[in-house]
Amino acid sequence: MTVSPLIGRNYLKLHEDEKVPIVVLDYKKMYACWLPGLRHTLYFEMEPNTEELKRIREIVLLEIYSADSKYIVELMPEDLEQFETAYSLFSTYGGEIYFYMKKEGRRMKKYFDFKPKKVSGTPVRKYLAADFV
Repeated sequence: MTVSPLIGRNYLKLHEDEKVPIVVLDYKKMYACWLPGLRHTLYFEMEPNTEELKRIREIVLLEIYSADSKYIVELMPEDLEQFETAYSLFSTYGGEIYFYMKKEGRRMKKYFDFKPKKVSGTPVRKYLAADFV
């Protein structure tokens, strides 16, 4: 059982419907557990077998870079499907992935939006190096 050392954790906290462009650095499946004594969430690569930990759940831990810093986003299995769709479109066509949160009931639900690159309407002109001399 190995613990992921996430020193200096930075969780991305957004207002409702605030869209932020992100760059995905890494993502991996982990187990998240709440440790009441420390009042922190701990992340494990394998499922822990201890009674001290509460709310053991399987998540995908997403490390992203946005605007000025590295952040961590916890994705539940239902959020992962939408992220994989946006990420596959991004890796195929390029462009940007936007992350935003929307309130549904009592919880804030995570969403990912893909925007393709803007293609200019003018064709690229070819020049010879001899034309500039």
